[in-house]
Amino acid sequence: MRTPQGPQATVALDQVKIQGNCLTLQAQMTMELPMPDQDADLPKHLEAAIESGGQVLKRRWFQQAIERADRDLVLAHRQGKHGQGIVCRGTTPFTFKTVFGTVKVRRQRIEHRADGSTEVPSAHAWPTPRQAALTAGLCDAVCDGMLVHSARRTVARIEERAGEKGILAKTTVLEIVHDQGRELQRLAHARAEAVFEQDSEAAALLLPAPTVAASDGEPAGPGDSQQPARPGEPVAAGPGEPAQPVAERPAGHHVGFAGGPPAPPDVARDQPRQVDPDTVLVQLDEVKVHAQATTGRKQLLVYTALVMTAGLCWHCAAATGAEWAYQVGALLAVLPVHRSARSLLVLADGAQGIRDWFEGLRLQDKAMIVCWYHLKNRCEQCLSRACRGRDHRRQVEVPVLEALWHGRVGEAIEALRARAGEMKNREALEELIGYLEARRAYRPDYEARPRAGLWIASNRVEKFNDWSVSVRCKHRGMEWTESGVVGLASLEAARRNGEIVQWRAQRSLPAWEAPAASRVAA
Repeated sequence: MRTPQGPQATVALDQVKIQGNCLTLQAQMTMELPMPDQDADLPKHLEAAIESGGQVLKRRWFQQAIERADRDLVLAHRQGKHGQGIVCRGTTPFTFKTVFGTVKVRRQRIEHRADGSTEVPSAHAWPTPRQAALTAGLCDAVCDGMLVHSARRTVARIEERAGEKGILAKTTVLEIVHDQGRELQRLAHARAEAVFEQDSEAAALLLPAPTVAASDGEPAGPGDSQQPARPGEPVAAGPGEPAQPVAERPAGHHVGFAGGPPAPPDVARDQPRQVDPDTVLVQLDEVKVHAQATTGRKQLLVYTALVMTAGLCWHCAAATGAEWAYQVGALLAVLPVHRSARSLLVLADGAQGIRDWFEGLRLQDKAMIVCWYHLKNRCEQCLSRACRGRDHRRQVEVPVLEALWHGRVGEAIEALRARAGEMKNREALEELIGYLEARRAYRPDYEARPRAGLWIASNRVEKFNDWSVSVRCKHRGMEWTESGVVGLASLEAARRNGEIVQWRAQRSLPAWEAPAASRVAA
């Protein structure tokens, strides 16, 4: 009797038929393998052998199901063009790449009696490329792998799962991510576009007109202009509307909305931060990654946003500031902020593009807060360059941060100006003063907000940045194209939003649904 050298599986198909809308597959499988030694590794060896046999069965079943469906389609076309019938002209080979390996099939070719033209009906009905098709399951497995691993590691994991070497190339893996990312971005834009088409007023109020790009070195965003709005200076309004001044928020005004309580009730430190009732909280940011030389750029930006209200959260990712503003604006329309059903609170790093976008929103009930940790880090960085050593920096820094923590921006600026003669780098000091002046209108009492259970930092969008870009795309030596990094961010956003299941099943994104607001919309 021959002793098998490795697992050998034989599959005998008993039945493959289609009745109505039901496909029935029946098979008998025989598997022969060497008996492992009776030791601790026996379950492992049996598991591996049976897994490989299962792959053989899956490939065989897939092949027969495809070929049976192909024949059924030919029968449906047997009348041919103009009802003159068809002639079968043999079969043509085709290859499917699946999560369980490569499957080669034969598909029927037919000739139409009416004009002598030939075709493969399933190639048009399914529709498939000329040589090989990657199944949706394989593409999904690639994207899941790429959200965590490098392209090389993703290929290795796919090969291990399929039990086949060389099933995919690294370039193919990258193309899959690029294609799916572009499609997600297209669908996200189409969803936002549908919102604005249904509500013509929303676009006028929530999409600020684009202006000149930023020139101060900060990342540009939607509506960037050369000079930021200052407290008391007019802000550009819409056609036919008077310009409105930007009012500086009182130091004790913890939220920034008119009539907000200056002394909110205390909330225990172990309680989670909450979005204000009837408020939409928007956290905005951007992530930088190194660009590939072929892009002609040194770095790429991915624009990210979180929109939160009433215990719900939506994640957005875009390649441009304009697209980022478009998607966020559509979400605000759905909520609906522009009809005064909810107030808008923006929490961000205060970049010029974000400030200009915020001031361009034609809303009455809105406020913006600069993230405390961005503010603190900027102060530390500028003072580190300006001061004469660590001890000197601490002497200057402590009273400045104390004043800023309590929302006393003017006091912090005066403290900096008073120490100007001591600095080794006056330009760094002036840079910090300019930074504080430009964001004066967006400094609340940071000390009061945590006690009220309210955010002082854009930590949620920063965490989303980690999930979608930083942890995956910022390893040493990594360089990206825009479609690659934005594709990964878009996939992660869809996964966090709970949209990935519908995307994979229907290649569509669900419409946004907002909870009812307790306010009566105007």
